[in-house]
Amino acid sequence: MSLTRTIRPEFHQVDRLYFPDYHIIDISFGLKLYSLEAGTLPVCRLELVFDAGLAKQVKIAQASFTSSMLSEGTQNKTALALAESLDFYGSYFQTRSNADDCVATLYCLDKHLKNCLPLFLEALTDSIFPQKELDIQKKNAIQKLVVNEKKNSYLCRKLYYKNIYGEGHPYASFSEKRDIESLSREDLSSFYSKNILGGLKYALLSGKFSKASQTLILEQIKQAGFTSVTNPGVSMPITTKSGQHFFEKKDSVQSAIRIGKVSISRNHGDFRKLQFLNLIFGGYFGSRLMKNIREDKGLTYGIYSVLEPLKDASNWYIDSEINNKNREQGITEIYKELDNIRRVEIPEEELNTARNYYLGSFLRGLDGPFSLADRLKIMIDYKLPNNYYPEFVATLNNTTSQDLLETANKYFDPNNIVEVIIGKK
Repeated sequence: MSLTRTIRPEFHQVDRLYFPDYHIIDISFGLKLYSLEAGTLPVCRLELVFDAGLAKQVKIAQASFTSSMLSEGTQNKTALALAESLDFYGSYFQTRSNADDCVATLYCLDKHLKNCLPLFLEALTDSIFPQKELDIQKKNAIQKLVVNEKKNSYLCRKLYYKNIYGEGHPYASFSEKRDIESLSREDLSSFYSKNILGGLKYALLSGKFSKASQTLILEQIKQAGFTSVTNPGVSMPITTKSGQHFFEKKDSVQSAIRIGKVSISRNHGDFRKLQFLNLIFGGYFGSRLMKNIREDKGLTYGIYSVLEPLKDASNWYIDSEINNKNREQGITEIYKELDNIRRVEIPEEELNTARNYYLGSFLRGLDGPFSLADRLKIMIDYKLPNNYYPEFVATLNNTTSQDLLETANKYFDPNNIVEVIIGKK
């Protein structure tokens, strides 16, 4: 069959979505393994999710340092020996710490899981936090902090979160040099014992794997000695300081700007409509903020808006960097767009363009077993129903301009907004 490249492919509207089945298997003592089999290549990913995010730390930087040092050695293996042993099988593991949890991830070929899994679990259950490696990480973190503190964007982000959530809120936790310097092995060991060894929330297996591999994972996690979370903790109160907050940097050429407010979580009934509205307002290259402030006015290289849902609190913000002399004009235009989207219905052509873009990018985000597992993790963390993603398509296709106008008036109200500017007066 020959291709006729002068004729474009037929356009098809996305009207439904299939999310693959997954299985929930009991490990022990309330621990569960979520198993999602997908893909064609015999590669699997095992994630262990711990209740070890920023909200659980007693000292600032405790969570991030504990997470980053889980691969730095055990009683019997140095960091180099661990890395070389996994590398021999073409495998590796990584850890990441965020606001709500810590995730340790192993990637490997299914046929090598029996060799790699014991190394992975040894690193997680027998971490010793060597002083030499800790000193190196602290030195590197301080050097990175010194660089960041010269960046307007970093200072703006830091000041924004402190004013959105409050000075003592875990989501507004930023390390200072003294915090890093004061961290000790004992601080990490304490956090590790309580929130890693004693804080496993669940395991998530994805990719193309055998039944034998799944059984092996169940057995070895059970034998590893992890215990599950028994105390979910208490959410910290939010103390927003609305209004404008200006921090002067006399040597700045550009000003970093972040404007936002507390918003709704993924569990809220309006969340998906608000996501769609945010896309139109500032969530992609064809958004209103980009068209006006970058393309028409030429005031910035980039501007965008973000809806950031977290477990205990969420926020929505607009972010940009604008030349000092154009800063006030840029801020004025931001508020004009904010006012316009709350007063006038979105034209049908603009709505359809954004809808098609959103559906297409969403489908790309489900490409591959590990991307599907990322979506499944969101469902687990926020206790969302199994039809959450299939319903997304129907919600998007049925959302009208009037729906979005009502949503904008609910959630884009400039009252109680936080405006942070870092730049030269």
